[in-house]
Amino acid sequence: MKRSRIFFLVSILLGTLVFGNLLTWAIFRADTFRSSVDWEKYSNPYKRTTRLKLQKTGIHLHTNRTWFTPGRNSPEEIETVYAANGYKVLGFTDYERITNTDSPKLAQIKGYEWGANLRKRHLSVLGLNEASYDLFPFYADPENLQWVIDKFQSKNGFVVINHPLLNESFPLKLLSQLKEYDALEVMSPFGDIPKFWDKLLSEKHPSFCMASDDLHYLPREEYLRVRTSGIPNWRDLSSEIYKQEGESLMRYLLVNTDSLDEKEVLRSLKEGNYLCVRKMERSLEEPKLGSLGLNSEKEIHFDFEDTPISVDFIGQNSEILSHTSYQKKGSYRLKPTDLYVRVQVIYPTAIILSNPFFQKP
Repeated sequence: MKRSRIFFLVSILLGTLVFGNLLTWAIFRADTFRSSVDWEKYSNPYKRTTRLKLQKTGIHLHTNRTWFTPGRNSPEEIETVYAANGYKVLGFTDYERITNTDSPKLAQIKGYEWGANLRKRHLSVLGLNEASYDLFPFYADPENLQWVIDKFQSKNGFVVINHPLLNESFPLKLLSQLKEYDALEVMSPFGDIPKFWDKLLSEKHPSFCMASDDLHYLPREEYLRVRTSGIPNWRDLSSEIYKQEGESLMRYLLVNTDSLDEKEVLRSLKEGNYLCVRKMERSLEEPKLGSLGLNSEKEIHFDFEDTPISVDFIGQNSEILSHTSYQKKGSYRLKPTDLYVRVQVIYPTAIILSNPFFQKP
């Protein structure tokens, strides 16, 4: 009798969720037709000169503040580890919740991860004061997802498509139907996908890059350094049992900004005035970079402090348009046939991606 009652209650709950998703699917929709693109926005992401250069920024970090993630690290522990490794700005992105530290050591950007659906279609949303819930737990078509993106953009949020390869949550066909998202998570623990990004850029679906740890747990040795002493708690126990490796201090942004004020950092993110970085291993030193930009003669130029192994100027369909080896300085002049060009820099310790320079049609 008890078992049948539980089965009945579960059936009612699932039926309610399915019916609710059917309603949201029918009601919350937006047009995905791409009538025009603001090519000026993508023509030179680095055109604004800022007072602060290449500020190390970590985005897409999960904490223990969500009710179903009690075994994860606290915002304070994460901040301590990241601050010790040269980070200046952090953006915590707990599931559908805004999280901040009480007495921050680093500048912070408000954010959260949208998406509680079965396909793991997740978005990082930065700069909003309130989190929104996923109204499509079982199914959403492109028009539903566009409605979500439009909603965030109407509030001037910075919207990132997260880990598109995870569960094939955002295949190329779907992303080619969506518009107005700001960035694509090109560097992620679930796959670094610059060629995937190139396919979208080549089809005139522009976006900026994102490099994220998607932190769920600090590696055990890092956690042991920052945990507080006292009676062992659940996080100590889970770290001991599972020997968590975690992803941290590997993928980040270098942001050019006038200050570390949240509005200023968000402004730079919206402009694409930053670089995406993936280190080869988290304990390695970061390379010393310098300037990268576009001059009035339509030359994309770089001038770095440390000598890179190579610098590639990459165009449509991942074609290498120009290649230099062991050169601190270099440039590439845009040709009329170049739809866009992005820069890829390889050091022994890290790979750096620029945002694309699109030519106006």
